[in-house]
Amino acid sequence: MSIPQDSESVLASEQQPIIQTLNLQKNYRTGFWLNKVVTSLQDFSLQVMPGETFGLLGPNGAGKTTLLKLLLGIAKPTAGRGFVLGKPLGDGAAKQQLGYLPENPYFYDYLTGWEFLTFAAGLFQIPNQVQRRRIPALLDLVGLDRKAAPKTNAPLF
Repeated sequence: MSIPQDSESVLASEQQPIIQTLNLQKNYRTGFWLNKVVTSLQDFSLQVMPGETFGLLGPNGAGKTTLLKLLLGIAKPTAGRGFVLGKPLGDGAAKQQLGYLPENPYFYDYLTGWEFLTFAAGLFQIPNQVQRRRIPALLDLVGLDRKAAPKTNAPLF
């Protein structure tokens, strides 16, 4: 029995790791003169296949948050490499398919809900056409009035 070519490409993509890191390392410089080096993640390799569930366990300072920041492209690794959804760390196409809620989110007090969503969409390089559709939908989802959400000088799509 032969497998049609389309099925072969689907099977191949299913076998690609969702997350893969190879000898990932992150060093931070600290001190007044930035002359001290602190390693928060050292020689870390991981592979997560589609359908697998995994967790990060470890004491404070073990590198769990650092790993997440590297995977999301918030920080750049000092050494090693990694891939998320088959794309290099920090790739915009992969970021558009991910969600992230930090432990201590910071919301800018001077931004309205509309402005914050526009700001976040810009950080993740979400095209304006998609923003015009998604921002009003998200405001509706959480019950914010579209007319009250933007400031007077903000564009209303």
